[in-house]
Amino acid sequence: MLRRCTGSLLMLTLLLGGIHPDPASAHRELFTPEEKDRLKTAARVRLEALALTDRGPADPAGIAATVSARLKALGYGVVADPAEPHDVTVKVKCEEHKIWEGPVQSGGDADQLDAASRLWKGPACQFTYRLDTRTSDWRHEVRGAAVTDSQAGAKALVDLNARLADDPFPFLLAAAWGHTARLLAALDHPATAQAQKSIIITLLGHTFAVEAIPALSRALNDRDPALVQRAAVALGSIGHPDCIPLLLEQLKRDRPELRLAAITGLGRLAPLYPSSEIVPALLAQLPREPVPAQTEIVLALGRTTDRRILEPLRALNRSVQEKTRSDSSPEWKDLKRALGQSLDQFDGVHTGD
Repeated sequence: MLRRCTGSLLMLTLLLGGIHPDPASAHRELFTPEEKDRLKTAARVRLEALALTDRGPADPAGIAATVSARLKALGYGVVADPAEPHDVTVKVKCEEHKIWEGPVQSGGDADQLDAASRLWKGPACQFTYRLDTRTSDWRHEVRGAAVTDSQAGAKALVDLNARLADDPFPFLLAAAWGHTARLLAALDHPATAQAQKSIIITLLGHTFAVEAIPALSRALNDRDPALVQRAAVALGSIGHPDCIPLLLEQLKRDRPELRLAAITGLGRLAPLYPSSEIVPALLAQLPREPVPAQTEIVLALGRTTDRRILEPLRALNRSVQEKTRSDSSPEWKDLKRALGQSLDQFDGVHTGD
């Protein structure tokens, strides 16, 4: 009994501690609470742009113009003169062949979209920012295509500049600074592309933006299934109880991929709200879903310590054990593995043999 309780408590602790990875939190330890508050209210950005080819420095005006326009589109004021008032400094360095600058001082950046790679030696632009003289560990890298002819340096910079025109760096900076309102404004703007909306929605989930719940609930009715899926997962990541009824309603959708996204979101909320309707709803949904969605439900239920899941999962496990004796397809193997993982947290005994 002690081993069962200890295992359940350990599982719940790990899940509650790691279920909502924040891609920005690991890059803020260097700032004091006062400095973090300053970043949250930052509105004027000083831009430093640098362009380098193998033959030496190049004119960074084109790079600066593109980056400046992207930041202004998100509502930031941009200045180039260090003497002008500004709240934060953003540096972009574009190189024909990137020079690795070493690991960050704290945290890590492997969880960032297009994080800097020590293995990439081709054309790249690297973004960093600093507050006064204190540089953040936040980094973002935009990679370009390698060019080998006599005009390689100039062509590499032109290619990088084109990529900067629709790279998500402004949204990543806004998320790192806690500027949810700017992200929400961009999400609702008619000129924002669907791919950019998807990135914004994911960032709103990662930053636990409770104020984004109304906008994400509207996104659940979007015509783009991929956007709906992102919104459902983001609502689960935010972790607020108001997200529960929104996702439960999604279980009624006709399209299986949309129900699957709702199941994923509910799986993130289930261990946080053990007395909610999530577990009964998922148990009721379990026999109605295809095998991939059943696997996701089993994993979601396994994140809880609710013993109501035991008998239904044991019954399903006996059926799956029998099924996999004649069907070794990957989806059935995944379901079998998920059942073992979810049942093991209770007693370590789950086979039907």
